[in-house]
Amino acid sequence: MNNLNDILKDRTISEINTDENTIVIHLKPKAKSLPTFWEEFCALNPLTSNDCFITSDSSIGSAHVLKSHGARRTRSDKNLLPNFETAEAVLALCQLIQLRNCYNGDWVPNWKDCDEIKYVIQFEEGEIECTRREFISSSPLYFKSKELCDEFLHNFRDLIEKLKLLYGIKEGGAK
Repeated sequence: MNNLNDILKDRTISEINTDENTIVIHLKPKAKSLPTFWEEFCALNPLTSNDCFITSDSSIGSAHVLKSHGARRTRSDKNLLPNFETAEAVLALCQLIQLRNCYNGDWVPNWKDCDEIKYVIQFEEGEIECTRREFISSSPLYFKSKELCDEFLHNFRDLIEKLKLLYGIKEGGAK
């Protein structure tokens, strides 16, 4: 017979019913605790077989090669991503930011200046488009002209498509 502590480890009592000779205890899973700092996240979330990382040669490696499934995360596991697709999206973002800087040269937008027109690549209802912005942007892909934005979108659409996952957009465009 299992130890009561083992049984209750990941569960909490939701209801107790009694009659003359019987006590029935209903259990439910404990609510997962949300971490408030990185080390707590590591303690609450062991490595999984899906965890991936970007290697120094820009390929995607699997964390299970480094540590066995279920192993504890450590403070230095900050570069792990939850799966291959997310690692691909982050790698695409790294490339796109470098390419954006090449296209923009030394220009950096002033988001406080409403008179300065900027263009950003963003996802609208799952579609990728260049949009004019005077201030506030939720896109790291910003450009100093509509022409540069359109050219960038045309040239790197395949990489930009990979970012949909980072914006919570599922295949087919829906969030």
